[in-house]
Amino acid sequence: MSTEIEATPESVARHYDSVTPFYEIIGSRSLHFGYWPQGDAGGSFGEAQQRFTDLLLGQLGSQAGQRVIDVGCGLGEPAIQLARSTGCKVEGITISPLQAAQAGKWANQLGMGGQTTFHRGDAMALPFPAESFDAAWAIESLFHMPDRAAVLRELARVLRPGGRMLIADIVLSADATPEDRSFLQRAFVARSFSTTEAYPALVRDAGFELEQLLDVRENVLPTFGAVASALREKEAEVRQAYSEDFLAGVQGQWARITEHALRCMGYIVLTAKRRPLEE
Repeated sequence: MSTEIEATPESVARHYDSVTPFYEIIGSRSLHFGYWPQGDAGGSFGEAQQRFTDLLLGQLGSQAGQRVIDVGCGLGEPAIQLARSTGCKVEGITISPLQAAQAGKWANQLGMGGQTTFHRGDAMALPFPAESFDAAWAIESLFHMPDRAAVLRELARVLRPGGRMLIADIVLSADATPEDRSFLQRAFVARSFSTTEAYPALVRDAGFELEQLLDVRENVLPTFGAVASALREKEAEVRQAYSEDFLAGVQGQWARITEHALRCMGYIVLTAKRRPLEE
């Protein structure tokens, strides 16, 4: 949640390395938004993150024995949950060597090291041969990428024909002002935000057939209030892990992020299938 960091791969890695303990304190090791069913804004942020991961698992539909790539795996909690729930094997890619090491250590502690592997890697040049995965997901990672279309083409390359891809991504609406866009890009260390309307053509041009595009804006927006509540409840822990100045800065920054996001932020969950090569 920086206001001045330029979104380069190195700065994204440094950002997550520095704030990961903060996210663990206020939520969980799943570094993504929470999800609330329509009409329900209760429960903790961590519970809502778990609920969102469960939803994404269902949308991806992976099965035992399949091989899945997680692009932007963070600390690996969603990947571990995916492997445990379905019996698939997951390869996680992150720009942060520290995250990759932490994810691998945690997976081993949970007895999931045999089904999960985590690497430092570049999503625009994946270190895997063509058609080596059955499915892929990218949860809140594409907005960090220098070239979203290049990442989608790489996913098409490493997926087998018929393989499913899931994307969970922040988007901005037509109501976003240049100030909104600039502020939110800095706040989320984002290279760019797409729009809901642009995504069908993006995935089609990369070699995918769109299956479903869900608008879950109203389901994830309670994240902003839940994080503010968690900050108040966990003040002492955040202060101890960082400093009084850090806590005050995050509280003020989160209020500004919330103001901009409620005005123009959207959120999509998209599934698509890799087209056969001849199409």
